[in-house]
Amino acid sequence: MRTIFRAGLVIILASMSLSFASEARAEGNVLYFILDASGSMWERAGGKPRIVIAKETLSNLIEQTPAQIRAGVTVYGHRRKGDCSDIEEIVALKNLDPMAKFRAKERISSINAMGKTPITDSIQQTVDRLKGEEGESTIVLISDGLESCGKDPCALTRKLKSAGINFVMHVVGFGLMDHQKKKLACIADAGGGTFFTADNASGLLEALTVVKQSVVSQVKIQPVPEPIQQEVESVSTSIKIQAKGPGTVKLVPAGWVKKPRYWALADPESGEEVYKFKSQGMDPQSVPSGSYQLVWFQTEYASNPQTLGEIIQVEKGKTTEVVLQTGIRLNLPQWVKRPRWWGLQSASDKPGDPYIWYRKFHEQLVPPGSYELLWHQVEYGSGTVNLGKVEIRSDQLNEVTVANAAQLVRADWVPEKVKYWSLIDEKDQEVAWFRDFNPNLVPIGSYRVVYRQSEYGSTNSILGTIDITPGKLAKFPVNTGVGFIPQEGAKAPRMVEFIRLDGSEDVTESVKLKNNWGPMPLAPGTYRIDFQAKNHGPVMTIVDSFDLPAGVFGEIEM
Repeated sequence: MRTIFRAGLVIILASMSLSFASEARAEGNVLYFILDASGSMWERAGGKPRIVIAKETLSNLIEQTPAQIRAGVTVYGHRRKGDCSDIEEIVALKNLDPMAKFRAKERISSINAMGKTPITDSIQQTVDRLKGEEGESTIVLISDGLESCGKDPCALTRKLKSAGINFVMHVVGFGLMDHQKKKLACIADAGGGTFFTADNASGLLEALTVVKQSVVSQVKIQPVPEPIQQEVESVSTSIKIQAKGPGTVKLVPAGWVKKPRYWALADPESGEEVYKFKSQGMDPQSVPSGSYQLVWFQTEYASNPQTLGEIIQVEKGKTTEVVLQTGIRLNLPQWVKRPRWWGLQSASDKPGDPYIWYRKFHEQLVPPGSYELLWHQVEYGSGTVNLGKVEIRSDQLNEVTVANAAQLVRADWVPEKVKYWSLIDEKDQEVAWFRDFNPNLVPIGSYRVVYRQSEYGSTNSILGTIDITPGKLAKFPVNTGVGFIPQEGAKAPRMVEFIRLDGSEDVTESVKLKNNWGPMPLAPGTYRIDFQAKNHGPVMTIVDSFDLPAGVFGEIEM
């Protein structure tokens, strides 16, 4: 078995020139990572959650990898609890030019840790991915635990290797217990690679650096021989059976934390709530020894249960303190009314459907990570608005200020009711829509303002552009437009069309009224008016050309 433990790792790094053969060209070589993002990766190592260390270390390594090396990353357990199929290639195999490195690190930073440990299927998918590669393929599995989906990764790796597939499998065990090391080392041995152990950030970086250098230099890693253990025979006529005795979990909340609807302890990989405390408040509780994650349900009907991330190790006869101080506080303008909901969307959530959501403004406990802040003001009167990126850092109350907003200010002739108004970005994507003239939170940027007066009685009218800047309320006047003065008793026309003549790129070519005389807000410009009295009747031009200055309401006498 090719095994390198912590002491051996230092020897290799200190004598790199002795351990590696002369460097050769590495062009076409593949360095592919399989990263464990199961729930247990929230356990701390050296003061930091393992998942945070792994993401930072992997990002650093990718930054240092030469451009001629083709690299990729597959992650498992990062999107769903209890799902053995939760495996995703988050960095497609490619050469790491500067832009590719930037995008890879951005994607790695968004990883959450929440699910099971499907090591076997991850290896199968990765090897299938690399079968067509012509160069040397090196796979590195980074895991803090064993397969939890009922399969045998060691047997699979041995089978794939015996089939003649060209790859080498190294394994880095991160924060392992003694009984886990042998099983993970078996994978490396079956894959013709080396098994490393690491207990902290520096150990993980050292192990991965050794592997990267071996790929760059096109040489095999020379393992440090294990010390010879003298076997000593012993005989015993008695056994001791250890009971899974209870320990105590003591919550240590920050001053801003409010009493929850309930809190619970859950299995780190399946997410199942195994012990729930509803009427006990935040008092200390006795539970069997084991590993758990804390589930926090703040307010019924105004939030959903949150798994707060870090692993809680409960030991027999001991008290485990759980510090609750990672959270978010929104700083908002006074005019903001309570929304239908606001939430934090991670990369693993469905678009517009965040796992973390609330209906109240007070401080909330949340797991650390990278998110998008979503805002839904009115259930049927607005859309969901993405207000931008939010980084939640561990062990602090993260202050998030959101004050960038837009308001359409209507002239007295503009109807109070509007079907909707919206903001359209440079990619012709709608970023926000509303059905009122109140100030509303919107993302920072430059947008076209689209006004839709009624669903069937008009078409969209692009009124102009608006710039949304951080911390400011941008007001957009709706005070330019046209109305008709019909003859007494005249019926509303089938259609009136305002056709823009000055070739502006900021507006559509025309705006139509249907079965009504208006008024209709328009962008400033030069227009022609076409008129159709009845359905299937002739379309005639009733005004060849007229100028509509900003801030002017034009009245057309019929």
